[in-house]
Order: sequence, then structure tokens, then C-alpha cells
Amino acid sequence: FPCWLLSPENVSSILPLRKNMFDLVLFDEASQVFIENTVPSIIRGKNVVVAGDAKQLRPTTTFMRRYMGGSDDDSDLALQAALEVESLLDLSVARFESANITYHYRSSSRGLIDFSNKAFYDDMLRISPDVTKSLRHKAIERIKIDGLWQDPAEAAETVKLLKKLFKSRSTGTIGIITFGMEQQSCIEDAIDRECRRDVEFRTAYLREANRKEDGQDVSLFIKNIENVQGDERDIIIFSIGYARNENDRVNAHFGSLSVEGGENRLNVAVTRAKKKIYVITSIEPEDLRVEGSKNNGPKLFRSYLTYARAVSSGNRAEINAVLDG
Repeated sequence: FPCWLLSPENVSSILPLRKNMFDLVLFDEASQVFIENTVPSIIRGKNVVVAGDAKQLRPTTTFMRRYMGGSDDDSDLALQAALEVESLLDLSVARFESANITYHYRSSSRGLIDFSNKAFYDDMLRISPDVTKSLRHKAIERIKIDGLWQDPAEAAETVKLLKKLFKSRSTGTIGIITFGMEQQSCIEDAIDRECRRDVEFRTAYLREANRKEDGQDVSLFIKNIENVQGDERDIIIFSIGYARNENDRVNAHFGSLSVEGGENRLNVAVTRAKKKIYVITSIEPEDLRVEGSKNNGPKLFRSYLTYARAVSSGNRAEINAVLDG
């Protein structure tokens, strides 16, 4: 039986317009698909299955953002989030019967998914037994440094951690996630400088940046929370990017995390790891003033930083306080 793997945008340009052309049309990641873009595919199917996660990113009207003169820097992320529109998944959930897939398959340790399970999924996810406990494995390891605002200290610490991981044969695949584009660029620049300075590091980095397993791309990536959905790696490194300024104050501009539904970006970010998360941060969770935030994104962000600290230090009481809060 013929099977085609196409984006909704490519269906009209490649396939003939014929009703019931396929027995089944399956939409994956439907939370990111515009409703109008799916019509040509739906016409060609006898049956349609829509799969997606309402707690992840929704599609954005990028053409409107560009028309209004928007750019891709951090100052425009709140606008981009505000322009999110109804997805095929939203429509399907409202109009048709649904079945929830509750088994979480990605993370090998409960510590990697417990926060998301509680904060976003009402503790409905079924998680495999945590076999790593006997190995005294830290699902999340926090690296606290004394960086300052707009100081490349976290980027330098990321390079230092990469060097350590590259020397371990059992490391697995690696992804780096930031909470802003400026921090992403800062890390990319720091890696470029180290590649020019250290031949051994450059060789290891290029190996990881072009890594494939069983024909699949599992290369080291550096992304921000806006474009990491769908990715997974054995190890995820978070560079938080917030720090005290010269006046000893933390001025946290949360960007798209602050808008309604912005917390979904956090959910995407914290569920990418299969084995371990490293959190590189220059602040304590208590440094973030989020009490006045209208929406949940900043509040959940601070809760996650508290959770990461508790898991890293083995503070069971603090872990339970976050999960029960």
C-alpha cells in the first residue's frame, strides 16, 4: 500500500486532487498546524486521525508578524506568541471524540518528567519505573555560577561542560536550550571561539554537530524555547540567561513566557531530555519576582528552577513542596 510522508503545504503541489485517495490521513504535531492548511489533505482521505499535544506550541501567524514589521529578536517573541491561533488539534478536540495517550516513553528517569506531569498534565502520565535510583543518578544537575547580566559567564560554563561531556564515551546525544535568542547567540559565539582556540574541542564538537545514528540526525543542537518542539536528546543543557545587573537586581523580562499560553513553551523545553538535564544558572529561584505576573508562565518557570535545585541537591522535602504546590 502506498504511504506518503508530506507536510500539509506540499500536498496540493505534489498529489492530484482526488477525494478518498487514501484510506487514512494522519496529522502529527497537530497543535502546530493551521486549520486552513489541512483542508487539501483532509479531502484526499477516507478517514482522518489528528494527533498532538495541547500543552505544546500552537501555530503562529508569522506572515502577520512580518507584515507588521516584526523581527526575530527577543522583543518580538511576545508579539509572536500573542498571534498564536487556533490549531487543527484545538478544532478536533472541540468537535470530535478524543483518546488520550497517557504513557510517557521518552525519559528514563521520573525526575525528568515529574514536574511536567504535575504542572501540565494533572499527574495523568504513566511513567516507567525509575531504574536509575539504585545508581544514585541525578536526573537534573544544577550548576550555579556567579554570572552578571549580559555577561558571557554562562556561555563559558556551557563550553566547559561540553568539554567534560565530550571526554565521556557514554555521554550520548546532546542538546542546548536557552530561554532567549541573545543567550543562544552568546553560546554559539563562545563555542566558535573555543573551536578556533582548541583543536581537540573543535574535532569533538564537529563530530557531535554532524552525528547520525541509524541514519537519523541526532546532532548537537543549540536552540531557544521557541523552536525546540519535536526534538529530543539524551542530555539537555539549559542556560537560563537571567542574572543580577550592576545594581544587584534581577530584571527578568520573560518575553513569550509571560503571555497567555506561554507556559507551553516551558513544557516543551523541560521534556526534551531522555537521560539527564544540566541547568546552568546565575540566579536562585527566589531572585525572580513573579507574584504580579498575570499568566502562569513566569510562575511555573520559577517553580521549575526550584524543582531543578531540589532534584540536584536531593532535597526530597523541597521536591514534594514544588510538586504538591
